[in-house]
Amino acid sequence: MIRTFSDLLLGVIEHELPKLDNAPVRHAPTIGDMYEGLSSEVLSRALPDGLGLRVVSGFACDDHGRLSGQLDCMIVRGYGERLPYVESYVWHVKDIIAVIEVKKNLHSAELRDAVAHLETVSAIERSYYQSDMGQSEYENRSVAPSVRTFAEMTGRVAWDGERFTTLAYEDDALLGALFLEQLSSVRVILGMHGFKSERAFRAAMVNCLETFIREEGIGPTDFPQLIISGSYSLAKANGRPFMVPLVDGWWPFYFSTPENPLRMLLEFIWTRLDEMYGFGSQLWGEDLEAEVGRALLGVRPTRYEGKEAWEARVFNLNDEDLTRIPTTEQWSPQFINLEEFVLLERLCRGKEVRSDDPEILSYLTDRGVSFDEVADRLVQTRLVARSRESLRLITKQCGMAILPTGDYVAAENSSGRLTRWIDRRINDSRQRSH
Repeated sequence: MIRTFSDLLLGVIEHELPKLDNAPVRHAPTIGDMYEGLSSEVLSRALPDGLGLRVVSGFACDDHGRLSGQLDCMIVRGYGERLPYVESYVWHVKDIIAVIEVKKNLHSAELRDAVAHLETVSAIERSYYQSDMGQSEYENRSVAPSVRTFAEMTGRVAWDGERFTTLAYEDDALLGALFLEQLSSVRVILGMHGFKSERAFRAAMVNCLETFIREEGIGPTDFPQLIISGSYSLAKANGRPFMVPLVDGWWPFYFSTPENPLRMLLEFIWTRLDEMYGFGSQLWGEDLEAEVGRALLGVRPTRYEGKEAWEARVFNLNDEDLTRIPTTEQWSPQFINLEEFVLLERLCRGKEVRSDDPEILSYLTDRGVSFDEVADRLVQTRLVARSRESLRLITKQCGMAILPTGDYVAAENSSGRLTRWIDRRINDSRQRSH
């Protein structure tokens, strides 16, 4: 569904955009209003009915009247304050689902300005969620998505079912960033036209990062979740929806892609709505194709001169590298061995899997493998994480199957993805046999 709907919205943009580009008006504010109006129309079409969501323009605020810069489009819930004599609103950050900064053209100068502009929203959000009112809002929201993302990224459990575990500084900083990503609005820069190549877009983002580090410092939560420049996108791997495991302690948190930018936009917005309202599989359709990101920026928590900070690195890819990496790939479940299947099935039945369980150790010894070997392979599936001497499921709904070929597979199946994959595989096999 998401692919079909994003293609439809892209068709709307491609049909309407030339009208705006060729309009005889040269008045800059009016031109800006036209592009913002088209963006609002597209966003309104992308929102599910019956939720009371709106697309408005205006300002984000907190309980102390602190205001962001003027925002082109906000997807909001609840109620805001309409400003006198204009179609513009002041809306509390806790009720803002997404913020979209619209640009007719997005090149280097506009990119720096837009990132800085949206940072006024993230600054208010950080301040609010550190306040007493924000903490109350935070406590009323389930942190399960962030805890699950942390476990998928690190292979370690941060919540033992009753309380948070004791974490090293690096893990604590990462988990705090993921919490803020879950609570804050989805911030998007939408450039209707922009860079002619993906490589040029990536280079401009690196220059933008260097400017902010030199002038005032910036962390991963300050970056917009999505930046679109014409046909290319830069997106954040924060677990909603895109997740990337840590690589030697580095979080490859920003990647580029030439995939349909409106599909990327829907992925971020619909994932947020799914977390808030619980749509399940009805939004995603078959969902058997996954985007492949081209890593751009990585960060890791560090301490520098007695201060806590984020260290950054750049993943340099030339045109040949970018061409070689596919934009999408067919989704597949995890193929596992019998030993992993047995332990995973035990976890799915609510049984403990511990490294000191005599029955489990005896079984694995008879199979000629150690507990740590099997545990490491299970952690690599991102379905399981370690909690001291135990293994824990980190899925919403773990699905398992034995294929007609005798292969063992497992995957997150809360959306029915594994079931659809098996059905397709069986149908393809039947067609080949005929």
